[in-house]
Amino acid sequence: PPAESCRRAAGAGVRAARERGLGSVGFRVPEAADVAVWQASAEGLALGDWRYDGLRDAEGRPAAPEERVLIAGGGAGAEAEAAVRRGCVLAEAQNATRELVTLPGNVATPRYLAAEAERLAGEYGFRVEVRDRERLEEEGFGGLLTVARGSVEEPRFIEMEHEGSGGDPVVVVGKGVTFDAGGISLKPASGMEDMKYDMAGAAAVFGVLIAAARLDIPQRVIGLVPATENLPAGDAVKPGDVIRGLSGKSIEVINTDAEGRLILSDALTYAQRLDPVAIVDMATLTGACVIALGHHAVAVLANDGGIADELSEAGEATGERTWPLPLWKAYRAQLDSEIADIKNIGGRGAGTITAGWFLREFVSDDVPWAHLDIAGTAWAKEARGWQPKGATGVGVRLVHEWLRVRERG
Repeated sequence: PPAESCRRAAGAGVRAARERGLGSVGFRVPEAADVAVWQASAEGLALGDWRYDGLRDAEGRPAAPEERVLIAGGGAGAEAEAAVRRGCVLAEAQNATRELVTLPGNVATPRYLAAEAERLAGEYGFRVEVRDRERLEEEGFGGLLTVARGSVEEPRFIEMEHEGSGGDPVVVVGKGVTFDAGGISLKPASGMEDMKYDMAGAAAVFGVLIAAARLDIPQRVIGLVPATENLPAGDAVKPGDVIRGLSGKSIEVINTDAEGRLILSDALTYAQRLDPVAIVDMATLTGACVIALGHHAVAVLANDGGIADELSEAGEATGERTWPLPLWKAYRAQLDSEIADIKNIGGRGAGTITAGWFLREFVSDDVPWAHLDIAGTAWAKEARGWQPKGATGVGVRLVHEWLRVRERG
């Protein structure tokens, strides 16, 4: 699509300018471009110019262009200006998400995420409520508390709300495992440092709330983030244990490295108590998603064809493309447990689908719901287009555009 082509070109251009140490960069928008192209071009410049240097000494930080300019190719007016401003806001929200994902696990702890939510709420004017361990125990968040048992870092359940024009909310949920060693089912050491980004879904929820508040969208949006580490310890959950989460269902834990779905089961159960018109969750949930789709598409599993189609339309508009996977009942049998209501993993086959089925167990059929598995798209191993190497911030613009698709009807 023309918009994505311009987004990529603008991003690649500003990255090249940064590499060459140029002080300014300009991007000429094509003649008679529509507002989507103007917005995408602004996004590309801001997204391509991003780099996190917050932990470097000042003298070790490479220079960035001080000026980014969009050059009108004709037909620019008030609508184009508004589109550029919207694109800048969305890119800045996505860059905030990228920064959170990039931070190391000893910095971006559950308590850090909670404090950051409170800071952002004060800056942008949305509501925030944080549940600590004591309150989680009182209210029965057994899935989140189970995963947190292996860590000295206290879990948090973060609830953020953009009021909009009121009415029933859309609820956006993000997996917030701030470091995932796998628990007792320990991951291999090679590459484990990348597991700091297992909270990319949570970070995307932060970005969605920032954008919703700054653009003052009419839709009421509630963001939910269950946040914890997943580490091995003497008190950690063991393979074969049976637990109960907020839903009251018994869950047999076959593999402690399938922990994200445990904390999401609590969040999805809680989300339904908010009388939502729709629920979307985002999570770096399965390695199987990377095998199936590589690094170019977000897997979508939904209980409603309409919401999957809306997300597909939003993905084409934003360049964060989606691909649907089936939730046929035949796959549910892989999660049957001999001693509990459900087990948390269904074997090697169809791992992304069975993970989606697990989550579906905690969502009512009368609530439109979609699960976005971003395991293959949350982190870029190499730069391309508007994406520098590193955290992508995927999900922020996708979900925002999905909200616009819903608003248009």
